[in-house]
This record gives sequence, C-alpha cells and structure tokens, in this order.
Amino acid sequence: MENLELITNSTVDCEYKLSNFDITAGKFSPYYGTISWYQNRIDARRLKKACQQIVDSVPILGGRLVKKLFSPIKVVCQAKKHGIGFIEVDLGKQEINLDNLLEAKTYLNNVFKIPEKSVDAINTDAPLIYLILNYNQTYSGITLLVNHLIVGGGTYFQLLEHLAKAYGDPDYVSKSEPLWTVNFNKIDNFLNARLKERSWTEKLLSPTFIFAYILRYLFIKKSDWSCIKCILTKENLDLIKQTTQKMYDGETVYSRNDALLEFLSVTPIKQFIIVINLRYRKFDIPENYLGNAETIVSGLTKPENNYMLKHSDVRKTINELRGLYSFLPVFNSEFLIINSWIKLQKLPSFGENEVVIQKNFEFDDKPFDLSSFPCRNALVYRLTKTKYFLMYFNLKNVVSQVKNKLRDIGVEEIVIETY
Repeated sequence: MENLELITNSTVDCEYKLSNFDITAGKFSPYYGTISWYQNRIDARRLKKACQQIVDSVPILGGRLVKKLFSPIKVVCQAKKHGIGFIEVDLGKQEINLDNLLEAKTYLNNVFKIPEKSVDAINTDAPLIYLILNYNQTYSGITLLVNHLIVGGGTYFQLLEHLAKAYGDPDYVSKSEPLWTVNFNKIDNFLNARLKERSWTEKLLSPTFIFAYILRYLFIKKSDWSCIKCILTKENLDLIKQTTQKMYDGETVYSRNDALLEFLSVTPIKQFIIVINLRYRKFDIPENYLGNAETIVSGLTKPENNYMLKHSDVRKTINELRGLYSFLPVFNSEFLIINSWIKLQKLPSFGENEVVIQKNFEFDDKPFDLSSFPCRNALVYRLTKTKYFLMYFNLKNVVSQVKNKLRDIGVEEIVIETY
C-alpha cells in the first residue's frame, strides 16, 4: 500500500522571493535527503501531527515554486491547498535488510514522480518537502526529501530534529517559535558586501567557474574515474588522527576532520574547495536562518608542501573565508571538493525510538549515477553513533591509493565502482 497525502498550511497565504544565492545553489541540485531506520513502529498519525505543526508555523515549507516571464523565482503558499507531501508505504511482510551498510536500498520506487532536480518543481504542483514513512513489522524508515532552492544542509538537519521533537511533544513548536527566520535578503546582502572587498580580477574570474565546469564535464574521459564507498568506524578515525598528528607536535587544535582531509590527500592538488556553514560565524545570518547558508571557500596548496593538502591551510581558508564564492578556472581538474556532514548531522530519536542507521536516500528504481560527479569529491556523513560513510570520487589511480591506505588502517567494508 502506497499513498500520498498533502499536509497543508491551515490559515496563511503568503509568498517569498528567493535570494540569488538560493537560486544558484539549487539550480543544479537534486531533491536530497536521508533515510533513518528505527527498530520499532513509528506512529503515522503522530508523525503527520508533527508535520502539521511545522507547516503551520513555517508555511513556506508547504509552498510551491513559481516563475513568471522576466520575474524572479518565488515560493507561493496557499492555505489549505499547498502543503508537505506525506507518503506512507506499508511493506507488509517484506524483509528489510540493514546489514549491508554500503547499500542505499530504501524500499521505494519513484511512483509519485518526485522531481529529480530542484528546478524541475518550478511551475508544477510538486511539494518542496516530502516526508516518507515506510515500515514492516520490525522496522520503520523515515525519509525527509527537500528542495535545495529553499533548504540547505544546515536547515535540513534542523528540520529533521524539529520533526523528531514535535513527534515526541505536541506542544514543542508553540514553545519553540520561531523555528526559523525567513529573510532571504540576508545571504545576498552578506555576499554583496564580500563582493565589494574582492579585486577586479576575482570579480571577473568568478562567473567563469560554472562555464569551465560544464565544458570540463563535456570533454572529460569518464572511464578514467572511479568511486570508492566505505564504512569508517570511530576507531578508524581515531587511528587516522593519531597517525597523522604525530607530524604536528604541539598542535593544540586537530580534529578527526582535519586528519581525514590529509589522509585523503594522496596526490598533489593545486586547489581545494570546502563546503561551510555561515550560520555560526556572526555575519548577521542567524543560526535558525531557513534558506541556503552553506557556501564554499577555496584555497591553494603550497609548493613547499609539494602541493599536498594540509589541514592548516584548510583552517586558515575557512577562518578567513578565502575565495568565498569565487573560483579559479577548473579546466585542469587539479582540485578537491570536500563536503562533510559530520558537524551538521544529528541522529534524531522519534519518541522512544532510537536510530538504528541513517543512510543517504536513493530511489530503488534510479540508483546512484557516478557520471553526476565528474570531479575530485569527498562526502562524509554519520551512519550510526560510531560509524561513518565515506564516498570518494577521483581518478582510478588515486582511488586505488586511497583504498590501500584504508586497508592499512583496518577498514574492511570497501566497494569500488567504475564505468
């Protein structure tokens, strides 16, 4: 049994103009999300009530994307008409296998035609938020899928946490309002102020990035690339940190993320790109800012280090917001993009139900497409309280070197995917 129900905003008609930054961030992004598995039954009625609390408090989450000729993209919210899409899937006696941690099977096909890309929802009746509950007699899975035009990584995990708390406490939202600040001008104002600080060279080069990336994608020899997927335990990360930290006697601040970045740097690169959250950096962007406030900073490695990635360069680049929203041309592909969800991610509990495992969401009838990542790219997120998932894309020879290093520290579950 599968059905889709709209949980509509009860009373408020409103509309919002998206920021230029949100439009840029979501232009090439899919609907994205995670599935959290619990070893008990999640009550569908309580989950719908939690969803109702949140869409009534923040109507934009139940809105629709509208774009008129020569006008910017808006989110239009109509009371009792627009809402969050709630999908309930009763799996009956179907067995759910959670033992294969590297498999993203979610027991759901895209029969509801959820848009693949965020922009595909423009001028349609597609919800911006989908909440999917699937279950059998043993497990329940909660999937939150969001449109990247209105929700970034930081907002995503806040929304999941708010849903979990509203599920456990019917008065949670009223006690916690406002859940989010909806003022999309703040991010554009911040970026415009930073733009004024940049040199004319940076201003001229910045818009060339997307064109360089597209051209490089068209001409890349995809057969040269591979993807590695593996499970890292807390012990693995501690060992990586201990091994790498020996080179930095007296280092006062050195995290597992720092160590992992250097561990993955096995060949020289000229440039690195890091995804960061601007909410906690005192730029008049509040912690509960709704839209995309994750941006990218870029820096260069040093010739005296043989162009190997060093955590000190990364920290300096992040702290000084170097190369914010600007890039050097990327034709030579000598850069690495790193996106870590470990610092953003929380593992929410719904009532007394603790998370068994949390995975990246993929529809079963449309598996992960390696061709969508034609660049050096690393993604890290938490699977359980003690296990982490690493997805790493690079040239085949680089991937094989990373695989050998992972084997040396005792990583057992490793899968290599190639064309």
